[in-house]
Amino acid sequence: MFLLTASEMAQIDRITIDNIGIPGVVLMENAGKGATDFYAEIFPDIRHRKVLIIAGSGNNGGDGFVIARHLQYRGSSSVRVICLKEISGLRGDALINCEIIKKLKLPILEYTGEEYLPRITDELENCDIVVDAILGTGLKSEVRGFYRQVIEAINASGKPVLAVDVPSGLDASTGKPLGVCINAVATATFGLPKIGQVITPGHNYVGKLKVVDIGIPDTVVEEFNPGRVFFEEKEARKLLKPRRDDSHKGTYGHLLVISGSVGKTGAAALVCQGASRVGTGLVTLTIPESLNPILEVKLTEPMTLPVPETSDKSISLNALEKILEEAKTRSAVAMGPGISLNEETLELVRRLITGLDCPMVIDADGVTALKDNFDVLSEANAPVILTPHPGEMARIIGETSAYVQANRLEVAEEFSKKYGVILVLKGFRTIISSPEGKTAVNSTGNPAMATGGMGDVLTGMIGGFLAQRYDPFDAACLGVYFHGKAGDVVCQEKNFASVLAGDLLEIIPRELALSVEQC
Repeated sequence: MFLLTASEMAQIDRITIDNIGIPGVVLMENAGKGATDFYAEIFPDIRHRKVLIIAGSGNNGGDGFVIARHLQYRGSSSVRVICLKEISGLRGDALINCEIIKKLKLPILEYTGEEYLPRITDELENCDIVVDAILGTGLKSEVRGFYRQVIEAINASGKPVLAVDVPSGLDASTGKPLGVCINAVATATFGLPKIGQVITPGHNYVGKLKVVDIGIPDTVVEEFNPGRVFFEEKEARKLLKPRRDDSHKGTYGHLLVISGSVGKTGAAALVCQGASRVGTGLVTLTIPESLNPILEVKLTEPMTLPVPETSDKSISLNALEKILEEAKTRSAVAMGPGISLNEETLELVRRLITGLDCPMVIDADGVTALKDNFDVLSEANAPVILTPHPGEMARIIGETSAYVQANRLEVAEEFSKKYGVILVLKGFRTIISSPEGKTAVNSTGNPAMATGGMGDVLTGMIGGFLAQRYDPFDAACLGVYFHGKAGDVVCQEKNFASVLAGDLLEIIPRELALSVEQC
């Protein structure tokens, strides 16, 4: 599903109204009805609850008036509407719908200034549910004055809030609160999801998100094509390739893994197992020669390639020619997890980036090797996927983790375009960005996955899809999605704090199978 900025959503609305000829009042009617249906899912007894709708002056307020009417249609006997602007000042579709509910004798209270705050507080105390229809996606500046006081009063009331399109005060494009923001238990957004609703910190204010179909034709959205998607199961199913009856292990590629050092053999094993679990035909692990006996015992299906090592028992630069020769007959490379920060080994990574002719995914210590050495990325002969976590991203760009977390989308997209790589910025709502301007925000994953080894499994999964000759951007998206999906399943089956990276390995095949069946 496409992800939009607020301005992009406004453009699509305008195209639908002006070029297609669907009146705005029809879109508003669809929005209000769809939101009401969703709110009834959140509160099945909503028609027996006292609902207070607080409406602003624009189309968001107009949506609120439609919701009031549909709640009445459902048999609600206690719906009250507060309008924060004089009704005489309303315009367009909002005014039309306000006049309709007046004729239906729904109570509308015009509380339009600070002197009415005590009355608004009383109304909040006497209701069961609040519908926030104050400010919509068009908000660009910090909320001040009377509206700020109303939002603060709503949050202080402790009543559950259902947001219309976007929680009032949230920047729908960035996910950042503009001074103050409604804390909603659920949000019905219209047409398509907005970027700020699914990334941090915006998702914390949105609650449960429902995208309501308001009647915008698919052709309008497809022609507009904003380049960003919220990557869900539907997107994953489109990309997965079914297996042919006449296929064999060579059909599904051969991944060369470069991973591990003394004390970090587990990382190498998890990468290999992650790759095998997504269907890679063959996997070969490049490992420091003294550690080969350990991995020969630990791994069954993957093969090993012992190579020269440093005095720290990490892979030596002397292994370069042997690895490049091995890679000539491999369809992809995954490198970095657990290779250590030995400078000779990091130099090996840089030489491999410029020497390999097959696509590669680089994680962990391999990413650190790029600090102050970004020029090697421009010299790469094949697609490169980098998979840093926020701390690694901060180190290589010379910023703080806090900066990266506060600007995840911008950091990922800018780095990807500047250095010509596919960037997988890990974390909640992992971002996958391509140099061509495509961006995916992943929908799966949870905090139970914040444990050692998870990134190693992910590197193997992405490498596995890459080895099977998936488009590099698609390989990254699929790896991230099914990694998070497996984590979600494990989290449901185990204690939240007891999830291990290895637990995902048994779940990945099941989730892939379920998705392939639905293709």
